[in-house]
Order: sequence, then C-alpha cells, then structure tokens
Amino acid sequence: MARAIWTGVITFGLVSVPVGLYTATQDHTVHFHQLQRGTTDRIRSRRVNERTGDEVGTGDIVKGYEVAEGEYVVVEPG
Repeated sequence: MARAIWTGVITFGLVSVPVGLYTATQDHTVHFHQLQRGTTDRIRSRRVNERTGDEVGTGDIVKGYEVAEGEYVVVEPG
C-alpha cells in the first residue's frame, strides 16, 4: 500500500477528519482525438508555411519572438 507524503486533520467545530496526501500512481487523464463530424475521420494538424503553403518538417521549426511587425528574434537551443 502507498504511504502518505503528508498527513493532517481538518476540523469542523467538534468534528475532526483525518486526511492524507498521496502521490499519483497512474495517469487517469482522458485523451481525445479530433474527428470530422458525421464521418468520424481523424483530423491531423499540419505545420504549413504561411507564405508558400508548403508543409514544414518538425526539424525545421524554431521558436521566435516578434520585436516589430514582421521582425523576429529566433531562439534555438544552444
């Protein structure tokens, strides 16, 4: 059985309730896919160049900060 990483007591007047904080042991997050309404066909996100309309590979994508209209400072890992 898992051990509590924190224990305490919540008190409501004369009633005390012991509580314990446990770490998560499993991911219970629900993950959804995007589907087209009516056909249930899967929708994928594509990375497309705004100017040319060509698809860009993930290795060719960098982050940038816009300092003025159309001017960017490119940030890449060093």
